[in-house]
Amino acid sequence: MLQDRSLLFVFAFTLVSSKAVQFVDGFAVRRPMITVTASPQTQTMPSSSSLAAKGGGKNKSSKRSAQTTKGFGLPPPTLEDVLATFKTRIPEDADNQPCPCGKGQTYTYGRCCGPFHRGDRKCASMTDVLRSRYSAFAWRNIEYVMDTTHESCRDYREDRVAWANDLHRKGMFDGFEFEKLSAGDEEMDQENDNEGYIEFKVTFRARHDGKHSVAGQETVISERSRFLRNPTDGTWSYASGDVRSDVAGLEGATLN
Repeated sequence: MLQDRSLLFVFAFTLVSSKAVQFVDGFAVRRPMITVTASPQTQTMPSSSSLAAKGGGKNKSSKRSAQTTKGFGLPPPTLEDVLATFKTRIPEDADNQPCPCGKGQTYTYGRCCGPFHRGDRKCASMTDVLRSRYSAFAWRNIEYVMDTTHESCRDYREDRVAWANDLHRKGMFDGFEFEKLSAGDEEMDQENDNEGYIEFKVTFRARHDGKHSVAGQETVISERSRFLRNPTDGTWSYASGDVRSDVAGLEGATLN
């Protein structure tokens, strides 16, 4: 389908000269708020921020009580605690609904991306990663976006609670509907059997009118994503992406 980088689907945008062109990067997201110019209107696309929440102060007893259950301190929230407070876009009876990745015309979510999201299947191909990440963004499955991001990716964070909070606040494209994923063929790296690429396009539709958006307006983002395979278990994950614009005058230009 954004300073820390951005499917599929953690699908980033950037500002390019006076054209105000932005981008989505592998469905992983970045800090700045970015603008995509799509004729005839201009839209603002959301991005995430990396917020470093570090404790401070010289009072050791206060610091200790805030980090433990001793005294009156409360334990820090777990990832499960945080995820439980987030809204999702998963519909009722999801397994019987068309899969948002585009195979829904012949495959339901329960037969397509659902097993990946539940952990019943592993991503054995780059296409598995791309399509399942796209569906995760479309239906707001934040944990899966993190799980399928390779640790070498600039979006990857050791603090998964902070990472999840950032995605929840600014990285799930809540002002847009995921209309379409158009994926190309898998391309293996010529020198590394555990590295490959897929070129794809994502079509977004604005949900409502805004300062820089018009309800119903479509924006198309193109990307060449890079994927890495774990040589131990054979599973693939998203590593990085080169985002390109379809805006007139910048066709084919790499924006990041």
